[in-house]
Amino acid sequence: MKTINRIFLLLATFCAAVACSDDDTELTIYSLKFEPGSINLGVGESRRLVPISDPPVDGIQYEWKSVDERIATVDAAGLVTGVSAGSTEIRAFYGDNRMARCLVSVVENTSSLPDPTPALAADLSQELIFSSNQLAYKGTVMQCFDFYDENGYIYYTQCAADSQTGNRWLVVLGRQKRNEAPSDDYMRLQWFGHGTVVVAEKADDGDYVWVASNGTISGSDYTNNLTFSRIKYQKGAVLSHYGGDTFYLSRYVDAAGTAWDVRDVQPAVDFVNRRLLIGCRTNDMRHNVVYDLDDVLALENEQVEVTRTWGGELAAEGQTTQQTETTTLQARNLNRLTPLGSFRLPSYLDTGQTDQPYSYSHQGHAIWGDYVYWYEGNAIQKSGELYDGSIAYVAVFDYTGKQVCPRTRVAACSDFPNMSTLLDSKDCYCEGEGIQIKQGSKFYVGIATHTSAASSNRLATILQYECAVK
Repeated sequence: MKTINRIFLLLATFCAAVACSDDDTELTIYSLKFEPGSINLGVGESRRLVPISDPPVDGIQYEWKSVDERIATVDAAGLVTGVSAGSTEIRAFYGDNRMARCLVSVVENTSSLPDPTPALAADLSQELIFSSNQLAYKGTVMQCFDFYDENGYIYYTQCAADSQTGNRWLVVLGRQKRNEAPSDDYMRLQWFGHGTVVVAEKADDGDYVWVASNGTISGSDYTNNLTFSRIKYQKGAVLSHYGGDTFYLSRYVDAAGTAWDVRDVQPAVDFVNRRLLIGCRTNDMRHNVVYDLDDVLALENEQVEVTRTWGGELAAEGQTTQQTETTTLQARNLNRLTPLGSFRLPSYLDTGQTDQPYSYSHQGHAIWGDYVYWYEGNAIQKSGELYDGSIAYVAVFDYTGKQVCPRTRVAACSDFPNMSTLLDSKDCYCEGEGIQIKQGSKFYVGIATHTSAASSNRLATILQYECAVK
């Protein structure tokens, strides 16, 4: 099917790419791009961009556009000038169907840029790792994903309503191999949380998944958990609240000696470099706390208390009423450890302004070596036309919160024409859902997609990018 799609794409591209030059000769352009796909400038600094066409043609007249002229401007010859600190996109158009994009990050002065400057690759990868409507529960989107082998199982979470228990946020933990037929290979995790982050682990005795547990309700959502669990994957199993090895975090102390009481703990693991990243929250901040994984696993289990409120979301339909209970359970208590590092970002502000850092919903976090990857974005939909306004960003930090890669608009959402082509859809809803780092040079972003707001044809999509941060 993918081969057939590419044939149609090639034919469509050929038909759409024919245009006339000033001397009425036909000029065929199959694609445009910039190399590199992203640049850094200081305020007041200029750099000329030159699109690369396929086939190569000299003397093409392009139409130029800056998405945000408050950040950078571009003239008719492709000269880009930094105006103020921030990130924007410069585009070069040829006709109605060909466009090249370059992500431009502007800083106050070039001395603040690392040397050499690490960068996130801006171009949408044509390597569609996984795209499927084979999700176990139709009509709900993927919340996160992970895998330890691209050709093996891809694990993913969904949140689904379960009328039997009254749980609107039942976490469906499923797995799927690329290009396989739909299956019923999933577990159900009742009242675990939201499934915001999931980690897949290969062990000698089978596959394990790390996920938030002991969710407690806030409104109709489960967000205030203080634990996460490492559970063995067992097809068809149903677990309630938590299971397997459980880890507890309610407080940490930062390098300045300040103690922070946190909630909504979400684990990310780098098994190669032995790091554990906990994303968690206070009322107005998102916290990122890094631990040595071996120190965490060396902790002995001890008794901890968790208070959880669950159920009742579907009480109007005669289902389970809401309950609150304080439970003593065995867990490894991370409160006893000193973090390797920590930093905080402003919580979701919903300003609707792309120049406001970290103003969109948290969509996932990951860790590799010395770096923390932060993923944010909002769902965007546009009907009847290709849409270039969707929102997804990745930024990279060290353990102290120093930004080592600019906040970069990720092409998985912002390159809507390519996304639509890959998914065979002209009208497409996109929302960032999950991020993973592999081998230190590849990162994968999850995109929840479907063809309309009410569509049950929802896809779990994972796209691959290159990253220069080692």
